[in-house]
Amino acid sequence: MIKSLHLLLIAIVCASCSPNVFVVDQNGTPIPFAQIRPQTRSFNWPVVETDEKGSAFVHQDLPTIEYLHVSKMGYRSPSPVSYRLPKPITVVLVR
Repeated sequence: MIKSLHLLLIAIVCASCSPNVFVVDQNGTPIPFAQIRPQTRSFNWPVVETDEKGSAFVHQDLPTIEYLHVSKMGYRSPSPVSYRLPKPITVVLVR
């Protein structure tokens, strides 16, 4: 019983840290090392960078994140993306 509780706890922790934002180009190719700047109503959270697969985990904390500003040199960024969209969020950057 205790072993199954430990496994459940580990599964919950691992699931909560899985990527929740993916950045791709217009062809669906992942964009590594894109910068994601979470924004609340009053300030910006520190920048999060995507990994080699174009994915990143943006931690939701208080105050609540409302928008994401996503950028990468050589790409046009969309207007701020709502963080309230269903997860995972896919952001498309255009060359």
